[in-house]
Amino acid sequence: MRTGRLIAAAALGVCCAGASIARAQGHDEGPAITARVHGTFVDQAGGAGVLSADMTIERFEVRAGVVTAIGRIAGALADSKGNVLGLVEQEHVLPVGNVESTCNQLRVELAGAEADILQVHVRFDPETAGFDSRDGATPKALGVLCAAGDVLRSKPGSAELAKALDNVAVALKARGSLR
Repeated sequence: MRTGRLIAAAALGVCCAGASIARAQGHDEGPAITARVHGTFVDQAGGAGVLSADMTIERFEVRAGVVTAIGRIAGALADSKGNVLGLVEQEHVLPVGNVESTCNQLRVELAGAEADILQVHVRFDPETAGFDSRDGATPKALGVLCAAGDVLRSKPGSAELAKALDNVAVALKARGSLR
């Protein structure tokens, strides 16, 4: 069983690296709030299949009273023997937990969730998404990061938090389109 997981992880690493390189060669997406997401599922042999992907958060919304991160995941799904079942490139939604922000950094805890990916029911692990303005060309003390930090200090409700986070995502996307 352990060997199967190692094989699956290695296969996903090779597959995801290739997909990431292909995306990077196509165009530079610019600054973004990102997370590495992982999930598991029971494959047809009854073993533990894995999903490994990168998530780029595009926006934040309140759904059913919960702040959610909506973005695109790109990665791969593999069965317990390491066979890649398919490449994943689709929208994904995860609930938001604790959020921290300074004028330089944003840290968003993403709760675990379940979703159908390539017609497979996957249980996603809790992860952390983030953005650091000190990486790359985005200037320090980006105004929306400071504003998000101010909102967080006021113990905001769901709608106010979602708006502050969405303002960061929109600002980063706009900066990326200027490149």
